[in-house]
Amino acid sequence: MADLSADNRRIWEERYRRREAVLRYPFDSVVTFVFRKLRRPGAGGPARVLDFGCGAGNHLHFLVENGYEAYGVDVAPTALELAREHLADLRPGYPDDRLALMDGNHIPFAEASFDAVIDRSGLGQNRAADIRDLIGEIWRVLKPGGHYFGINFSDRHPDLRFGKPVGDGDYSDFSEGVFKEIGCRHFFGSGELRGLFANFVIDDIRLLTEESVMGKGGSAQVIVEARKPQ
Repeated sequence: MADLSADNRRIWEERYRRREAVLRYPFDSVVTFVFRKLRRPGAGGPARVLDFGCGAGNHLHFLVENGYEAYGVDVAPTALELAREHLADLRPGYPDDRLALMDGNHIPFAEASFDAVIDRSGLGQNRAADIRDLIGEIWRVLKPGGHYFGINFSDRHPDLRFGKPVGDGDYSDFSEGVFKEIGCRHFFGSGELRGLFANFVIDDIRLLTEESVMGKGGSAQVIVEARKPQ
């Protein structure tokens, strides 16, 4: 069987080199979570937050701009270069050791380092066979009581009809739609997520759907809010 994870890494590196996946603004759901759940700069110091799959740094920029201590990991070296460039607008010479390349399924930060991990479509870039290990890594780097906020694509997404199922919620070879030419992806069900995050305290799992009034497009994503027990 082809190494789909390696193939995905190559695809995303090429996309970032072509500047196809460069986002500049944070997603509203991430902003809401951060302001609702994480302590602001002041008493006790700012929360330390890891962006899992940070891309070109749109959420890192938001976090730094609002006084949080932001770290990022990604599988694409060019993504990290772009993130550093974006952060230079706010803080020239942003510490290199706060942005790191993923080493296989290992998050290259120490145990119990973070108050929160945010994940906007990071886990879903991987195969089902790797996702449980990655969630174990998220658990490892979270402090006791630390928060996980994830928003990934749901198994109710309308574009699944364009993909080829390859087992366990993984799809590849999309003929059209938003996932065309971006490799293999995993699509999550709510029951599956409850099992994957069984060691966490799950605060919420909710489905977000979008439909176009013009009858085109549409989306379905699932949000997970969970905590590592104290």
